[in-house]
Amino acid sequence: MAAGAQGPVRRRSPASASSTEYRLLLWFLIGGGFAGRLILAFTTPGQRYDLGSYAAVNSALHAHVFGIYHQLDNSPVAPYGRWPYPPGFFAAIVPLASLAHHTGLAVTSVIRIPAIVSDCVIAWLVQDFLGRRGFSEVARLLGASLVAIGPSFVAISGYHGQFDAVAILPAVAALILWTRSDAPSRAVWAGALIGAGAALKTVPLVMLIPLLPSARSWREAVKLVVPALAIPLVALAPWLILDGPGKSLVFTYRGGPGLGGLSLLADPRLPTAAFGLSHDTVHGLTRTLYDNARWITGTALLAVTLFLLRYRPSPVQGAVLVWLAVWAFGVSFFLQYLVWGLPFLLLAGYLREALLLEAAVLLPTIVTYAAGVHAWQVWAFYTVPMILLWVAWVAAALLLGRVIVRQGDIRRGAGARMTQLA
Repeated sequence: MAAGAQGPVRRRSPASASSTEYRLLLWFLIGGGFAGRLILAFTTPGQRYDLGSYAAVNSALHAHVFGIYHQLDNSPVAPYGRWPYPPGFFAAIVPLASLAHHTGLAVTSVIRIPAIVSDCVIAWLVQDFLGRRGFSEVARLLGASLVAIGPSFVAISGYHGQFDAVAILPAVAALILWTRSDAPSRAVWAGALIGAGAALKTVPLVMLIPLLPSARSWREAVKLVVPALAIPLVALAPWLILDGPGKSLVFTYRGGPGLGGLSLLADPRLPTAAFGLSHDTVHGLTRTLYDNARWITGTALLAVTLFLLRYRPSPVQGAVLVWLAVWAFGVSFFLQYLVWGLPFLLLAGYLREALLLEAAVLLPTIVTYAAGVHAWQVWAFYTVPMILLWVAWVAAALLLGRVIVRQGDIRRGAGARMTQLA
């Protein structure tokens, strides 16, 4: 990741394949990734707790639609809940569960399809955006492949069954729309896309941070922010009014401590407990960090916001810095969090860095989803790599920040010279 401080490499040399060959290779990659995920979805049990949550949500929606959060606020494993998210994905759960019922397919398999499709769309958007920025067809294929067949994406959508790709896809589209359009309506549409993602999971809201510094006026900034906040609030409003106390989990959920981020640094023994191989508990410094997770990560994001407002880099550079801050200064971590930020590294052209990141998490991913792992394997192939990865994220954030400062100084110097000449 540190190599990214020198900026993405934009290869303008002629592509090694014709346009027809490129399209064939592209659709082969995306189609192969789609088919491979479907095979995983319909032949593996996936992550049983999360996939079981969809079935629980479907049953609760049929029993008492506006009591669902209260009904499902009964997880025996603190601090988790069956549904710590806004209600946006309910619109997919009900019809997909009905489809599974009428076809005899397993709902735990069918429910993975939206994330699988979202991965494919993100892969296409990445290569298209890179092409419009002048990257070669080889680079575009690499960008698409890191999503279409990238282990991090495949594991989450095809096996695990989380829908992070569904939530982050609108934010990816928002960034692309924002950077490619000068239309007066771009702020409303970009904000609406971010809001649509936030109606599924709240985390896409952080994409307001890299877009706001390039707003052309305060009015445009307001047009961006209002729909981004209004859409998830409107979606959640009926449950805020009518549901029971379980709805508070939407605002208080902090992930699980010890699998990455600052909580792992505070107590590297916790992964073995998370994998059921020890009895270590969250206490001391780790507990303090976890209890104050929102303030810690929020402070880091506030600092990034002020930094971006000061130096005003491109939105894609700003997005990369935001996600590096989320990974480095988040207290908790799950592997699906990588799906949030990886598309933006690719959009920014940090292809080699994204490839290194996917390679770095390959062993932790295998350990996470493998059966019968031993404590020494968790230490060697999960704990140590994740600590090293945290160091890389901090270093990359600092180096990218240095690049942004230099670019800002260059722009100001050029502006001053133009003023003198005028």
